[in-house]
Amino acid sequence: MKIFHCFFIFLLLPLLLLPSLALNNDGVLLLSFKYSILSDPLSVLQSWNYDEETPCQWYGVACNEIGMVTSLVLPNSQLLGSISEDIGHIQHLHHLDLSSNFFNGTLPSSIFNSTELQVLSLAGNVISGELPETIAGMASLQILNLSDNALAGKIPQNLTLLQNLTVVSLRGNYFSGDVPSGFDSVELLDLSSNLLNGTLPLDFGGGNLGLLNLSYNKISGSISPEFADKFPHNSTIDLSFNNLTGAIPESLVNQKMDSFYGNVDLCGKPLKNPCSIPSTLSTPPNMSQSISPAIAVIPKPIDSTRGEPNNSVQTQARRSLNPGTIAAIAVADLAGLSIIAMVILYVYQLKKRNGLHTQSTTSNLEKKPDVNPVSTLMPSSCASCMKINLVETSETASSDSELEEKNQDFNVSPAEAYQKGGKLVIVNEGNEQLELETLLKASAYVLGTSRSSIVYKAVLENGTAFAVRRIGDSSVARLKDFESQVRGIAKLKHPNLVKLVGFYWGNDEKLVINDFVSNGSLGCSSYRRLPGPSSSSSSSSSPCRLTLEARLKIAKGVGRGLAYIHEKKQVHGNIKPTNILLNSNMEPLISDLGLDRLVLARSTASRDGPLDPYQAPESLNNLKPSPKWDVYSFGMILLELLSGRVLSGRELGQWAVPAGSVGEEKNRAVRLVDVAIRGEVESREEAVLWCFRLGFSCASYVPHKRPSMKEAVRILDKLS
Repeated sequence: MKIFHCFFIFLLLPLLLLPSLALNNDGVLLLSFKYSILSDPLSVLQSWNYDEETPCQWYGVACNEIGMVTSLVLPNSQLLGSISEDIGHIQHLHHLDLSSNFFNGTLPSSIFNSTELQVLSLAGNVISGELPETIAGMASLQILNLSDNALAGKIPQNLTLLQNLTVVSLRGNYFSGDVPSGFDSVELLDLSSNLLNGTLPLDFGGGNLGLLNLSYNKISGSISPEFADKFPHNSTIDLSFNNLTGAIPESLVNQKMDSFYGNVDLCGKPLKNPCSIPSTLSTPPNMSQSISPAIAVIPKPIDSTRGEPNNSVQTQARRSLNPGTIAAIAVADLAGLSIIAMVILYVYQLKKRNGLHTQSTTSNLEKKPDVNPVSTLMPSSCASCMKINLVETSETASSDSELEEKNQDFNVSPAEAYQKGGKLVIVNEGNEQLELETLLKASAYVLGTSRSSIVYKAVLENGTAFAVRRIGDSSVARLKDFESQVRGIAKLKHPNLVKLVGFYWGNDEKLVINDFVSNGSLGCSSYRRLPGPSSSSSSSSSPCRLTLEARLKIAKGVGRGLAYIHEKKQVHGNIKPTNILLNSNMEPLISDLGLDRLVLARSTASRDGPLDPYQAPESLNNLKPSPKWDVYSFGMILLELLSGRVLSGRELGQWAVPAGSVGEEKNRAVRLVDVAIRGEVESREEAVLWCFRLGFSCASYVPHKRPSMKEAVRILDKLS
């Protein structure tokens, strides 16, 4: 019997020990977080299960000596999902780092009740919503990094009450409102790339700051000495790309020039824009103080008792203009008017002759029909518009009259324009047989013009066609330098880049020879609808009936071409539909690469003109091209391919405001889709939604929030 009792107790012993072996409360809370994750492609949470007594051995988890969780660190883990409320209930959590993942949704309110949390890093996700006032309860917080998310609203003023806070980075969100004041303990503060407005606060603080970055906001007003004088002398202050005005305070002259770029009305050192010295005219003696300053600067009339010298001066002035002088002036005026009249008459006669010449030229060109294969692949409405844009250049004539005049100047065969003794250089293998005499005998058709060049389709006697760009004024003065630039461009070879064949160098004119791409450009005039009041989803359909698959194919090809250019440490800098040509398989080829190096240099005059919808906003303030410029242009083109029109700045801004749910975001994307492909989208809503997300991300107004082209291509490839 005793043996039986011992055996029975032995069987019950595991059951009695089960409660002590169960996973503790912190582990249960972490498992709840795990189950809220939708995707874990790297399997970083695979070891998380109920088999342990504590989660201290789990990947990314650290505990104290009594088995309580103090740290959860899972950066760059490609986790997709939302952050569960249970995370904030881990009582002794000191360090939470979930940066550079794909977390969405809002910030869990429970986190802001974590009184022991010292480090909160959720940067590089897509978290939306607002930063609540309850953040003031995180008394132990030292590092707050929520950069590169989609947070909006105002920055809580009571954030400055956290006395232990030393590092704050809210960069790359959509925070608006005033810049908070009272940052006395913070050593690093980065609020750049938001929508902050208002003025710089006088009571900002900043006595311990080593770095302050307020760049890429909408802050206006002056930089007051009260704001600037409290910063340590060795601190770094970045106020670039705002709307600041006036003189830079003396205490900030030791900062780099880059720290103030993008503020057109700022002046003084370290900028090269000196401040104008105001006039300090004083009131003349014996003048009443009630007289306005404008009147005060007029010389006081001479007293009547001293009128004789004054009268003598006036008499002398009248005598200096004798009748002969007056007659000479009148004759000169008449002569000037006569010359102007003759010039007007000459221009009129010249225009008249040019009109007759245009008609004769047109009749000659009709004898050489230019058959475009696009008509066999696409509807006639699109084929005709694409034929017009076969190889459009980056600029067009500013008016109809200017275009007519340029056609008169350039509507000739290249053979008529080039003197003897020039040099033809072939830089592409396979075209060595091309000779200067053969090229100059080719039939030439004008394809497009710009202020700096004209493009011909040159057809050789054997039927081979080339696109020949005639450059009038080049920024490169020597043959050796020109050849070096062309060979550098020709080295970039990719299936989605137009192939550069060679060039011709003459004393006054230059030719750049490329492969001819037969199927026109993406810049179909009726396909591209400029933003405006009439641009609605119901009327935005393009007549170019490209399927969704064809549009995505074009986007992928352009993306691969740009990714290759960036991989070779180059920038295109002028991506737009007219620079994307289509071959017979509707595969896109990027043209005009490196053109800016051969024609006249990029001018800052464009800052005063209208912004090209494909041009990155920051390009107007910086002459050095950046790969992010191309990313922005690619985003605009991707959005145009999906919607059938050019999206306006207002629409870009509306998408930046996070949707309430995934379903709402999907409906918003469907409403933007070109009605010509809406039937195809119904079965691929998820893929189209991701394409819109990618397009809007690439077209972000904040450069560092745009992905790289390599990342963009990777996303498009996954969608396939």
